[in-house]
Amino acid sequence: MAKKTLKVGLIGVGAAAQVNHIPALMKVEGLELVALCDRDPEKAQRVAQKFGIPSAVGRIEDLLDQELDAVDICTPNFLHAPMAIAALEAGKHVMCERPLARSSEEAAAMVKAAKKADRHLMCAVQHRFRPDAQLLRKFVDKGDLGDIFLAKAGWLRQKTEWDSDEWRRTKRESGGGVVLDLGFQMLDLSLWVLGSHKVTSVTASVHRTKKGEVEDSATAFFRLESGATLTLELSWGLLMEKDFAYLNLFGSGGAALLNPFRVHKGMHGTLVNVTPALETPKNQYKLSMEAQVEHFADTLRTGKKPLGSADEVLAVMQLMDAVYKSAELGKEVKVG
Repeated sequence: MAKKTLKVGLIGVGAAAQVNHIPALMKVEGLELVALCDRDPEKAQRVAQKFGIPSAVGRIEDLLDQELDAVDICTPNFLHAPMAIAALEAGKHVMCERPLARSSEEAAAMVKAAKKADRHLMCAVQHRFRPDAQLLRKFVDKGDLGDIFLAKAGWLRQKTEWDSDEWRRTKRESGGGVVLDLGFQMLDLSLWVLGSHKVTSVTASVHRTKKGEVEDSATAFFRLESGATLTLELSWGLLMEKDFAYLNLFGSGGAALLNPFRVHKGMHGTLVNVTPALETPKNQYKLSMEAQVEHFADTLRTGKKPLGSADEVLAVMQLMDAVYKSAELGKEVKVG
């Protein structure tokens, strides 16, 4: 039996949509991107022409009136909750750009709407779909590293590379700065690789430049139920010749580094490099987005719960809130 073609509409035709989402949606078999929506209808029209997409509209109502199976939301953060909820109430499945929302309160309302509509709501956590991240999770899962006592994660991004979307620096529209942007991804990835450990407390500090509405840099320290600790370092104002992005795990039986991928194990009294051969594709970001879209399509057909579904991502959003709260209070905040 031929697979039913799933019809998808996309909202917000900015850089994230044009560079990642649209090409991925068009590449995955059995999906058809049939409509674009943007508050600038002329821009929606131009992008639709460029990619050969049949319909372009300026209002979300006009998009949701169409026969669609799913909607992909690539708008600024403050629009994620209202748009996802509208799409779910209209009976569409939803994939939403990260972070899921501006706060855990908004995220919880989205989760509630998805449950009520009995529709999938998935957050774009394409970092989990990278081959090296998936391999690292397998190593942890099999117990190859023994008991992990320390995880260190960070993403320090060069100042120049930061794209100048105005909304990202506006607190009302973004909900926050580098914590919600890079921090959400790194925290989600770290906890997922560790096997989604429960966090018991957070201690954090944020730094903003003189004229900034949102933080440019942040550090956070998470205590996990297992007794392990996780540290997170973030900046989008790094003054160095290249970015730092890492997730390093240290355990009683071995250690692993992501980026570049390395795994060492203690075996028979010696240290052995057990790093598997892994080709790192140049366009890892694009490929992981394709893998995520394919997974999303698959879950719509099978009804299986997607990896990165909103209810599991809600826990990460609650930790984002705790990071901000701890930074504001200048002390440790208990979680859960």
